[in-house]
Amino acid sequence: MPEEPQLTPLQRRDRALVRLQEGRRALRQALEGIDPEDAFLGSRWSVWEVLKHLDAENFVDALEKISTGAMEMLPPFSSREDHLRKDIEHLEATYDRLQAVIEGLSEEQLALPVTPPNPVHSFPGLTMLELVERSAGHAGTHARQVELTRKYVAEFNARDRTVTILALGNDGAGSVPAKVQELVPFADYTAGDAASLELVRPWIRGLEAEIRTDNIEEIVSRMAREARAGLWTVICVPGSNPETDHPTLLNLARQHCEKVVIVT
Repeated sequence: MPEEPQLTPLQRRDRALVRLQEGRRALRQALEGIDPEDAFLGSRWSVWEVLKHLDAENFVDALEKISTGAMEMLPPFSSREDHLRKDIEHLEATYDRLQAVIEGLSEEQLALPVTPPNPVHSFPGLTMLELVERSAGHAGTHARQVELTRKYVAEFNARDRTVTILALGNDGAGSVPAKVQELVPFADYTAGDAASLELVRPWIRGLEAEIRTDNIEEIVSRMAREARAGLWTVICVPGSNPETDHPTLLNLARQHCEKVVIVT
């Protein structure tokens, strides 16, 4: 195969422009005729999330400044620790501003209409006071969400990309351990044979994957792939001791998964 000829910087620039234009045309075509409701749906990335990801305004600003000599180079990448700290500080400053705005509202300002009614979503028009009352508990609601997420990140050993085996007990729904009942609603994928899935279905909020004798390795390896992708996966099995009750499944799990945790 002949070597690719050496390109000049301007030729490489022009090649990058061609790729940029091709990508823009492909994006326009992909977005053509999309339903606004569908744009916010998706199991991992919605169309809207993709658009937010592609918003490169800050990147373009930086390139313009570098090209005109207003800036020497891109700022160094922040560590996750720095990024998280700055986001928390920004959030605190925003809530300080919000608190100050609310504290300064007069009775006349509280009576002002601030949102029109939205009949599509059965949302009424609100006054300033009604909007403030509705939004005042927003942080508290999501604080609980953060607490639960942190709890189950630890439970699922998410940093280690763990697949979790859940033992359901031997006596039907009444024997399913409380911890198993807590974990299943937070799983992105719940796998198990038909009887196990039927047993835990009241708590399943994610996707199901039925294990049969002819697909056990396929499902186990799939759970491992999903865990490596950062999703939370569980495999439900009957009995109280998966090591002795399901040795084949455990061997497959340890073969395909980076880490296996058993919850009984």
